[in-house]
Amino acid sequence: MKLEGVIIREVKLSDAEQILIFKRMVAAESEFLISYPDEVEDLIEQKRIISLYLSDKRRIFLVAEYQGKIIGIITLYGFNKRKILHKGELGISVRKQYWGMGVGSALMEECLKLAKQRGFKKIQLEVVEGNERAIALYKKFGFEVEGIKKKAIYQNGRYYNLIVMGKWLED
Repeated sequence: MKLEGVIIREVKLSDAEQILIFKRMVAAESEFLISYPDEVEDLIEQKRIISLYLSDKRRIFLVAEYQGKIIGIITLYGFNKRKILHKGELGISVRKQYWGMGVGSALMEECLKLAKQRGFKKIQLEVVEGNERAIALYKKFGFEVEGIKKKAIYQNGRYYNLIVMGKWLED
């Protein structure tokens, strides 16, 4: 089922409070994120982060908005060191109640388009092993497994591997 009426747009500074709420909710809904809800930054820090993304063409921060609420975000962080100037690190999250409705795909499509326009050649990401829904999304967009970071996450008395995935943006 595809959710109609979702708007994908660049983040605005005025989104800071709503993004904090979103991040806390997503962290509570999914065991696949690296942060716990109480580890989400405060409002001042969130505004600083948004400002950094808005002022740097090597960074992309998009939101998925539905009925006035942020239901998904995607970020791409580009590096400024010349040897790795060609690549960016991607992160994406969607509210659980909207999983499987095309929100992640819409965010990914727009982010990859912008990344290509801004000269990125390679996109990398990390995903917790067992997050099959996310892995399927990444594979749908052409990401391939490049490696494993063993026992990189510790949660609920257990260690989990992180899967490193990458995608080369065709010319």
